Amino acid sequence: MRFLMGFCVLGLSALIGAATAAGCGGDDAGETTSSSTAGTGGGAPRDCSPTHPTCTAVASECIAVHDDQGSTKFGLRMAQLTVTKPDVLAHGYIANLVAQGLTMKLPVCNLNGTGTFSWLLEFDTATGKLRTGGAMPTNDPLAGYCFANMTAGEFEIAPKELDAPLTDGAWSGAADILNVPIFLDTGAGDTATEPIVLPLHQVQLTDAKLSTDNNCIGRYNREGLDPMDACLPGPDGDPPAFINGGKLTAFITLEEVDRVIIPGIEQSLCVVLSGDIGEYGTGETPNTCKRDASDKIVLKGDWCSATNSAATDDCADAYTLGGEYAASAVKITGLCPP
Repeated sequence: MRFLMGFCVLGLSALIGAATAAGCGGDDAGETTSSSTAGTGGGAPRDCSPTHPTCTAVASECIAVHDDQGSTKFGLRMAQLTVTKPDVLAHGYIANLVAQGLTMKLPVCNLNGTGTFSWLLEFDTATGKLRTGGAMPTNDPLAGYCFANMTAGEFEIAPKELDAPLTDGAWSGAADILNVPIFLDTGAGDTATEPIVLPLHQVQLTDAKLSTDNNCIGRYNREGLDPMDACLPGPDGDPPAFINGGKLTAFITLEEVDRVIIPGIEQSLCVVLSGDIGEYGTGETPNTCKRDASDKIVLKGDWCSATNSAATDDCADAYTLGGEYAASAVKITGLCPP
């Protein structure tokens, strides 16, 4: 798709930097570590099970960094989000951006991301509620995360509370509106730049199940990753770092995402979704979606926001967003200071 050419400027340094970090070593919690080995004769690594104390302090199948076992109120952070639709967000630079942002910056645990994009899930089993939303980036994932509580452009960013009772670990939840921030830098607090916002509508979190210790949704793909390739996930997540354990769906409207400008390339998310800057972009700065004589966006989505159903000839003003995710236990400290 032609729009990917424009992303090279923004994405190249970030992706090269993340790949370089995977090969760096050190003596602190940011160093890389080898995987477990087969036998005692110095044979080839058996799988990608992390062995550093940072990764094994909490016994879990998903590299949890906080122990939720036995708690009635506890939290997890999405460790992986595999976008399945729309196609333009499911592959290439955008998929890599999401993967790098969600992956923690913990190389000793084979997690070589930037950790700047955090989506939290906080359960309260006493009330059957779930609080979910984005978090501010942090340079220390072991210290915990706070829910973003801020305004970015026209979008109010704050967690939403959903009904999500647990039944033997299985749960589901829904929210009418949820604005999810995607931060692109590692700055924390006041030093973080304004995020890209995903303005989600009719969010459905389904087919999810918590582990019995409350520490995981899904699991780390320890046996599917290659120790000879530094235990890194493959291009477009094949093989994935985690085996997903939940699904989500939502829709995004073209009008809203046309006001979400991607830093560095000065393109609206609407133009990005089109997959064809020349056909659907105005060519101005910032480059937003073309409109007809009645000021309606020319691009047609696959969804109708008015009916929350598939697009028709009369209504095609939105795109469906679909994905699958894994999550690992973290410490959640409440709302960030406004």
